[in-house]
Amino acid sequence: MMWKAIGKSVVGVSHLQGNTACEDALQYTVYTSPEEEEILIAFVSDGAGSAKQAAMASQLAVTTALGFVQEQLQQQGVLAEKHLYQLADQVYDALQQQAYIRQLPLEEFSCTLLGCVVFNSYACFIQVGDGAIVKYNDNDFYTPVWWPHNGEYMNTTAFINDNSFRYLKVLVTEEAITELALFTDGLQMLALNYETETAHHPFFKDMFKWLRFASQPEEVAILNGKLEEYLGGALINKLTDDDKTLFLATRLQQPQ
Repeated sequence: MMWKAIGKSVVGVSHLQGNTACEDALQYTVYTSPEEEEILIAFVSDGAGSAKQAAMASQLAVTTALGFVQEQLQQQGVLAEKHLYQLADQVYDALQQQAYIRQLPLEEFSCTLLGCVVFNSYACFIQVGDGAIVKYNDNDFYTPVWWPHNGEYMNTTAFINDNSFRYLKVLVTEEAITELALFTDGLQMLALNYETETAHHPFFKDMFKWLRFASQPEEVAILNGKLEEYLGGALINKLTDDDKTLFLATRLQQPQ
């Protein structure tokens, strides 16, 4: 089954008012194995608002993570739990190296990291910090892989540059994942139900409906443009002033 994916990072109103760049980042691709298996790879990151190099950190995190997975697949063709820990180490090292080069404290490169690598018969997930990964179940329901990590206060979380990795979460699950979303904390209040700690089903059902309908690359590209307009539009900006990243992928078709 062929993956269809769209994703955008859009600067928040508060950052526009403060004349600062978007501190979210997204990288994704569909890797085709020598056996013609399509493997979905996606990572999102949110740079800490208190970090001077937040934008650079988030971009470096997702780029490093994607590169690590591609190299691993090229060399061995598989991904296991131990590789997810190695991925976290490599991202940490990349951030630490930049801190050294720029002679800045590592805290200035604080960022979250969420990611997935989805094969035909199993999937790998990794997360440090807030934001969420939501997957589609066979019972027509959307479920967070993990609930977002927040500290004592709502706007605090964990970051990948904590080398103890005490808040690092990894999972390898033998599921045939057909649909999933990744998003940063700027969309949490819209996409999640905090009373029940569940995904907000109507949000995802509406978003995925149009992606399922798309049958040509040109249609997917149009949806990607509309996603950017939606995330930067007045309706969303009334509900959140933060940067927001949303990634959606499906290999389901809309019933005719």
